[in-house]
Amino acid sequence: MKMVAEEFNNIRKHKILTATIIAIMIIPFLYSLFFLKSVWDPYGNTKYLPVAVVNNDKPVKYQGKTFKVGEDLEKELRENKDLGWHFVNAKEAKYGLSHKKYYMVITIPKNFSKNATTVLDKHPKKMQLTYNTNDALNYIGKVIGEEGAKQVNSSVRDSVSEAYATTMFDTVKKVGKGFNKAAKGATQLSDGAYTLSDGLKVYTAGVDQVNDGVIQLKNGVAPLSAGVLKLTTGASVLADGLNQLQSKTGTLASGVNQLATGSKTLSSGLNTLQGKTGTLASGVNQLATGSNDLNKGLGQYINGVNQLVFGVDTLHDKVVGSADSLSAGATKLNDGSKQLNDGVNKYTAGVSQLQQGLTELNGNSKALKEGAAQVAAGNKALADEVAKINVSQFNSGDTTQLINGLQQLQVVKQQLQPAMQAITTLQSSMGGMKDELAAVQSSSTELSNKLGSDLKTAGSSVQGSSANIQAVLGSSNLTDADKQKLQAALQQNQAAGNAISDAGTTAGQIKAQMDGVNAKLSGLQGQLSNLSAMSDKLTNAASVLNRINIDPNELKGNADKLQELAKNVTTLQEATKALAKGSSDLNDGVNKYTAGVTSALNGANQLTDQNGALTSGASQLYAGTSELKNELPELVTGVTKLNNGAVALVANNGKILSGSAQLAGGIGQMNAQIPALTSGVNQLANGGNQLAGGLGQLNAQVPTLTNGVNQLASGTQQLAANSGQLIDGANKISEGNGTLAKSLSAGAKEVNSQNLNSANANMFAAPTTLKHKNYSYVPNYGYALAPYMLSVALYVGALVFNLVYPIRRLSTPDGSATEWFFSKVSIGTVVAVGNAIVEVGLMMLAGLHPDHPFATFMNAISFSLAAMFIIMVLAMLFSNPGRFIGMIFLVIQLGACGGSFPIQITKGMNGFFQAINPYLPMTYSVYGFRESLSSGLGSSQMTISLTVQLIFIVASLLLLWISMSYLRTSGKVSYSEEPTSNED
Repeated sequence: MKMVAEEFNNIRKHKILTATIIAIMIIPFLYSLFFLKSVWDPYGNTKYLPVAVVNNDKPVKYQGKTFKVGEDLEKELRENKDLGWHFVNAKEAKYGLSHKKYYMVITIPKNFSKNATTVLDKHPKKMQLTYNTNDALNYIGKVIGEEGAKQVNSSVRDSVSEAYATTMFDTVKKVGKGFNKAAKGATQLSDGAYTLSDGLKVYTAGVDQVNDGVIQLKNGVAPLSAGVLKLTTGASVLADGLNQLQSKTGTLASGVNQLATGSKTLSSGLNTLQGKTGTLASGVNQLATGSNDLNKGLGQYINGVNQLVFGVDTLHDKVVGSADSLSAGATKLNDGSKQLNDGVNKYTAGVSQLQQGLTELNGNSKALKEGAAQVAAGNKALADEVAKINVSQFNSGDTTQLINGLQQLQVVKQQLQPAMQAITTLQSSMGGMKDELAAVQSSSTELSNKLGSDLKTAGSSVQGSSANIQAVLGSSNLTDADKQKLQAALQQNQAAGNAISDAGTTAGQIKAQMDGVNAKLSGLQGQLSNLSAMSDKLTNAASVLNRINIDPNELKGNADKLQELAKNVTTLQEATKALAKGSSDLNDGVNKYTAGVTSALNGANQLTDQNGALTSGASQLYAGTSELKNELPELVTGVTKLNNGAVALVANNGKILSGSAQLAGGIGQMNAQIPALTSGVNQLANGGNQLAGGLGQLNAQVPTLTNGVNQLASGTQQLAANSGQLIDGANKISEGNGTLAKSLSAGAKEVNSQNLNSANANMFAAPTTLKHKNYSYVPNYGYALAPYMLSVALYVGALVFNLVYPIRRLSTPDGSATEWFFSKVSIGTVVAVGNAIVEVGLMMLAGLHPDHPFATFMNAISFSLAAMFIIMVLAMLFSNPGRFIGMIFLVIQLGACGGSFPIQITKGMNGFFQAINPYLPMTYSVYGFRESLSSGLGSSQMTISLTVQLIFIVASLLLLWISMSYLRTSGKVSYSEEPTSNED
């Protein structure tokens, strides 16, 4: 591989060539960087694209609301950051569009809002939003602006549609309310129709009855004329009779005078009778009312008398029947209260004695408490002192330790005697206190057992007798004086009973406290016995110590005595320790005992405080029972008299009730006939006068009456004939109104049940939403063009290398074609790999972040090698024409690789680009970069891309070797010491 080494040596020798190769490696990166950064994120920066907005709209009124669509749109656009909105007038917009200031002008016409209100007109006018674009300024800018205009139009459409929907919903709500009112009115109309129908039925029934009555009237009026004629005839006959009477007037003159006088007298009497009938009727009515009230009162009186008799009988049975037992009970109650009074006096004396004993016992408790505390402290100090003695000192053989131990024993011997005396004194005090406490306990027990139960029993008996007296007092009708006396005795009885019961309860509590004190004293006696036994042990130990001669010189050589001394000291330590523990327990017991004595003394003081009330209550009880006993005979006598009177009252109830009933019945009959009497007298007085006038009027009105009855009969017949049709019509109206009410009510429910809020209006205006999901994510336009531009840049880098580097030059004059092949392939490989690594690495530093970095490097290296060797084959075979062919191949790939637009829409040249797309290396490079940068094409895409590019690499290398072999054997290439780029 001499030629390969020489190839690299030539590059190293020529600095310009080295710098050129390094610069070539940077060209793909610069190409990609400048292009991609110029279009890195154009759609993310559309807010800087200037668009003019001209608002000429005028607000209008529509159904009570102000429509200002243009103003609302302007406010919305001011908040919108999708484009660079500039709000100007028409003149400024036109100037800016023609002078490259604005890419588009959106004009809102002055009738924009007005046209929005014509939606319900016969010929509605659309809202026209105009936008003008300057396509020549920049076509992509025009596309972006056009998309913005479409979004504005869509926004206006949604907002106006929502306003339409809201207005329509408001109208529907009003219709729903109108339906409700109409349904209520129809219901009322239906109810009224049914009422009308029912009234018509009653009316027609009445018409039939009226018609029947009129027909009867018509038939009855016909004979009236004949009757009047007969009456006239009778009047003629009467006139004839009067003429005959006139002829006899002379004879009748005296009789007539007598008759006139009698008639005057009769007329005067009748007038007097007529004048008094009203007074008679009023008096009889009052009499009837009073008799009814009397009858009711007598009934109530009889019921009350019956209730009184029943109560008096019951009282009589209870009082008289139990008079003997009540008297005996009162006597016993009086005797018992006397005995109770005597017992209470004895009880109070005993309570006073108990208080004195407890007071003395409490006074001695203080000395006992102090003595027990001193004994406990002294025994503890003694035990502590004895515990300090080290028994091993006596067996150590050391004279100093023995002397120290003997000195400690001497101190203990001095403390033993006072401790013994204190214990003896405490035992003596405890013995005397026990005797005192036993006497107090015996007295308290006897007092509590006898008086406690007796007082409770007496209190219960007193309270029970009070209840019996209360029952008699509440169930009887005693006199007020008897009630007051019984009530006073009852109150005294109850007060004494309560006081006695409370005293009995307190006596029981004192007994319980004394029992507790006695129990504590018994515990103290046990502890004192234990202390006495410990004291005996201590006495024995002390006597042993006293018998031992505590002389160091004598004990130093006597081992037996020392052992005995050590043993006695040990016994002494145990005894003092137990004595200290017992003294401490004794002290605690004494404290509890003295607290119990104090509590018992407090209870005894409470009993003593109640002695006065108890004595007073017992005295009042005795006085009250004595008074109750004296009043019982008078009570029995009064109840008996009350019972006799009530029985006599009941015996006369029947007579009173019978007479009252007869009186009420007679007066009622008389009252019932008074109206008839009064009416008859009035009719008798007025009948003659009315008869004369009525006959004249009747005769004059008979023709008119006959004519009116005929007309009435004809009218009622017509009414009766049409009643059926009237009822049928009313029924139809009722049924129709009922159907109308139901239909209106159903329609109102249907309308009002609809959801007509702002959310529904929004749904009505914009029923769909667009939701975008990414299968793979490309951040911006720069990432989208990166696969395309990276591939193009790598191809350009390979093309530039083959333009400036002497591909056809031999580095040595005698190298073979294969050596020549490897020398060029090796330098081309280094440059191609360098181009790929530098381009991808620096682009990553510049902001390009692939999903799969390793795959990105692999795809870049494989395509860079494929491009390098394809161009190298063309340059090797055809020299500069071959390099031109390489440029043409680049241009073809730019259009056919699908790097900018989808290949499916690249329909130019009759589908030429689509046809060659699968056979171009850049196609698979673009796909490979897309997968490595943003994923989404599947992991198999990288395998496919690398495989296809590997095929191009292998095929290009094979063609390159063949062509270089041909050129070497044919002598068309020559050796040159100086490398040059000017090759044939």
